[in-house]
Amino acid sequence: MCHAFLADTNFYHLLTRIDESIAEEVRAGGCDCGGALHSARYPRKPRGVVRGVLDESYQSRLSFCCAADGCRRRSTPPSVRFLGRKVYLGVIVVLISALHCGLSASRRQRLIKTLGVTVQTLRRWQHWWREQFVQTRCFRSLAGLLMPPIA
Repeated sequence: MCHAFLADTNFYHLLTRIDESIAEEVRAGGCDCGGALHSARYPRKPRGVVRGVLDESYQSRLSFCCAADGCRRRSTPPSVRFLGRKVYLGVIVVLISALHCGLSASRRQRLIKTLGVTVQTLRRWQHWWREQFVQTRCFRSLAGLLMPPIA
């Protein structure tokens, strides 16, 4: 099945290593004020994954805080595990949103039930992709690279 990797712990370990690599680059760059960045992780309770697949690294989001007095600016690196402030893992949001149009009704129901996603949540994600995501700086900067271009 195309989504069998969702139960593979190695897949989630790979995503963690990618996030750690991105975070190390951000930390090495320091704060805009010149101060050093210290770890300031914040807790996460990710949803949408089969139980027992995630390790403790998914209980927090990598983030940093400037050590300079008077600055204390937070720096949260981009993540391949977490999609902004969404509680579902990014891979789940992307996968289900992408598969929604191409799945049979029975397969869609099975995937939604397995991952614990409600129909309302799925509709909210679709709205986000169609209305909000296309307005982001990320999408606007990459849209021209897509072939054929997306209207």
